[in-house]
Amino acid sequence: MRTIARDAILKPPLSTDSPWHMVRRAQFDFGNESLLLAGVRPDVLFIGDSITHVWELQAYFGAGNILVNRGIGGDTTTLLRERFAADALQLRPRRIVMKIGTNDLGWEMPQLSREVMAAVVENIAGMAADAQAAGIPLALCSLLPIWGPSWLDDPAFAPAKNAQIVEVNAGIRQIANRHGACYIDYYSALVGPDGQLPHDYADDGVHPHHAGYAVMTGVLKEALGDELSG
Repeated sequence: MRTIARDAILKPPLSTDSPWHMVRRAQFDFGNESLLLAGVRPDVLFIGDSITHVWELQAYFGAGNILVNRGIGGDTTTLLRERFAADALQLRPRRIVMKIGTNDLGWEMPQLSREVMAAVVENIAGMAADAQAAGIPLALCSLLPIWGPSWLDDPAFAPAKNAQIVEVNAGIRQIANRHGACYIDYYSALVGPDGQLPHDYADDGVHPHHAGYAVMTGVLKEALGDELSG
């Protein structure tokens, strides 16, 4: 991988008022610069929201390949699209694994907004097109089902949000087919008979713990094989 001049490295403006989001984005600027100036090309770059952010990749995939994590907790498709060129495309990874969209749907009682779901699909489609144009293979991951969140005392929330998730996942699958991406179906591997995430996979109903990540790892390894572990 060729190195580039420092002043040519993309560093997107911070367009969010979330301090912790801005801190992590600033950390990525340092990390991206190090990879580019050292001429190191990631084998697989993971990008997305908190479920990617807290995934301890080496614990699940070993140390055979260069795995880079560019997840940010709380990220939406709009925020990710603003940083996709800097945090993914310019690093020229051999594969991008992207999971994004749950936060767009909100953490209050869903109103099943057609506009919000359409925007999620549109943003993901835009990033898939950008990856395809750059010649970088993309794996588009489904959103996970939920059983919670545990911090919201509303039994109607999870069924309503899961209905949104099913519809958005159908859109993501279509995008993958249209842009030659690999569709990673975490949802089918994690959903229980009641249409929700089993409690055994996530303590808070949203973020998988070890058992949930173990299932996701199996799904991803089956799809990508040696790309993940060398």
